Amino acid sequence: MTHTIKMFIKIGAKEHIQDLYDNGTIYINTIEYFRKVEDEELRGDKYEGATEIINSLPGTFRIPGIDRDFSYEKVHLKKAYEEVLGNMYSLYCISSKGFQNPLDFRMDEKNLRFGTHCLLIKDNQYFFDRIKSELRKNNYEFLHGFVEYYDKDKVSKKLTLFDKPMEFEYQKEFRFYVHNQEIKPIIIQIGSLKGKAEIIEANKLTELKLELKK
Repeated sequence: MTHTIKMFIKIGAKEHIQDLYDNGTIYINTIEYFRKVEDEELRGDKYEGATEIINSLPGTFRIPGIDRDFSYEKVHLKKAYEEVLGNMYSLYCISSKGFQNPLDFRMDEKNLRFGTHCLLIKDNQYFFDRIKSELRKNNYEFLHGFVEYYDKDKVSKKLTLFDKPMEFEYQKEFRFYVHNQEIKPIIIQIGSLKGKAEIIEANKLTELKLELKK
């Protein structure tokens, strides 16, 4: 299904958002960073890079040599590689994916923990194309798309790098995955975004409303 994107938003520290606006600096951190950082389910996600999740119904099992059955309430398993290569760049996305009607957009205040300022990217296509062009110029393989959210305590499914637990759904994430053989951040510059974006204080996002152009 094709979704309409109305706006990308990047929230962060004032100096980082200013650098993004002035120079187009895109800091693409490692998946390992997101797996291990502990920040109360903001950037950190211990399920990042998991390959499969299994939730079984209650049942019984028998150990060979012991003539009795043992019962269990539920089994929750997460399969993942010990180390996951690659980098992620995430954006908040106002779209028909996150909101049935993007005009009904309301920012969850939990997003304000990302930083004091944000960049409203008003020319989505320009921003999107510049990132892709710069990654290709530097010979990086990459994928991009919306994050799909799942209930980690109920579902059993194979996972991709575009799956995240439902606890993160408020982030309305669109992400770039960049293939990288080294566990280190990738930094690219796409040029000034003046005229293509606007800096505002992050706390004003809770007042932001979209309107139809006449």
